[in-house]
Amino acid sequence: MNRFAYILFSVALFLSVSSCREEEENPIPEHNVNVHTPYTDFMQLRNAGSHIEYKYGNYYAAGTLLGYGGILIFRDYDNKLHAADLACPVEADNTITVEVNMPYAICPQCNTKYDLTFGFCSPVSGPGKFPLKIYQSVFEAGDYIQVRN
Repeated sequence: MNRFAYILFSVALFLSVSSCREEEENPIPEHNVNVHTPYTDFMQLRNAGSHIEYKYGNYYAAGTLLGYGGILIFRDYDNKLHAADLACPVEADNTITVEVNMPYAICPQCNTKYDLTFGFCSPVSGPGKFPLKIYQSVFEAGDYIQVRN
């Protein structure tokens, strides 16, 4: 019985130690997001494969918050809306943003290529191991789109 208890304790200890690995987090920090698209932008986002970028340095409605490096709103090839931060996770610098040419976003600094085809924003080439930071709260209502976190 003593041997069984020792084996059981050893297995439990091994499992608890091996499951304590820290998961790496996306290096893009949490930032507030609040984007309400004007009608003209909404119309531009009607078709699959379309996108709009909201970048710092441009003027938007009062209360607009652009996340860390700006916001990319796009419609994937399943016709679903998504929003992601424009900052490259490899660089983790809000002044280095991806350049979008659907269905890809490419970082001009590290050349990581992110696939936007189905909204996952995952790296497909280059040194990137994290996807673009995705903002989950994307609402389509009437003639506008609202992105919040």
